[in-house]
Amino acid sequence: MPSSSICEYCGSTLRSDQQFCPNCGAANPGYVPEKSAGKKAGGRPRTIGELQEFCAERGMPLQKMRFFIGTDERSPRAFGIYKDGNDYVVYKNKSDGSRAERYRGPDEAFAVKELFDKLIEEHAKRAAQPQQTRAHTGGGGGGRPPKKKIPIRLIIAAAVVLIALSQITKNSKNGYYRFSDDLFYRYGSSWFVDDGYGGWRETDGFPVSDYDEYYEGGSYDESWGSSDFSDSEYWDDIDSYDDSGSDWDSDWDDWDYDDWDYSDSDWDSDW
Repeated sequence: MPSSSICEYCGSTLRSDQQFCPNCGAANPGYVPEKSAGKKAGGRPRTIGELQEFCAERGMPLQKMRFFIGTDERSPRAFGIYKDGNDYVVYKNKSDGSRAERYRGPDEAFAVKELFDKLIEEHAKRAAQPQQTRAHTGGGGGGRPPKKKIPIRLIIAAAVVLIALSQITKNSKNGYYRFSDDLFYRYGSSWFVDDGYGGWRETDGFPVSDYDEYYEGGSYDESWGSSDFSDSEYWDDIDSYDDSGSDWDSDWDDWDYDDWDYSDSDWDSDW
């Protein structure tokens, strides 16, 4: 598990696997290179090239999905990443054509993770959640026919579950939530809360059932004044796309992109 330190220039929290500070770009004196620089089998991409390869292998129609990898796309309604000099830029073009930069800095792995997390989030909005499931179940694809034959009883059961869940909450996002002064992290049906002492602990659930309005984001923000959940003891057990233990092929390759509608995205927010 990566250790943490403080950037001597801007005071941001640094992980030992970050070569540069994601906030100010200063070199991290505590950087510890990974044993394997390349993407591990089944793991998430760590470079723009690996992300392009990942999407190409799965036949993702990126222009239709409005994801532009390695391109400084200027048209409205677009997510993207590109290299600008020594910096990597992760951006979102809103409906009115204005741009919000999610990240600009020298840390390519961090930049790629930001866009990759957004790609996961956009899939989750369309009932495909590769970050939670390792076997494609069909029957929740918004009318998209599964490519594999699945017993009709399982499809009906899945549909019933999805309908019931939609009545409970509108939000199916993994990530950070805040209630009062407490920061929570949701992963699937599991909830964790910052213990106030630099660590995290499991909790029975969120204080309120309709928790969608309390969503803070999928990525850690040091301005919250809490610790990063990815530094906790729980992260290695649930980070299903980070290293060698995950099988992404079944989660992505069976997805039919024909009905992808990019208008489903919230193009008016910063991210």
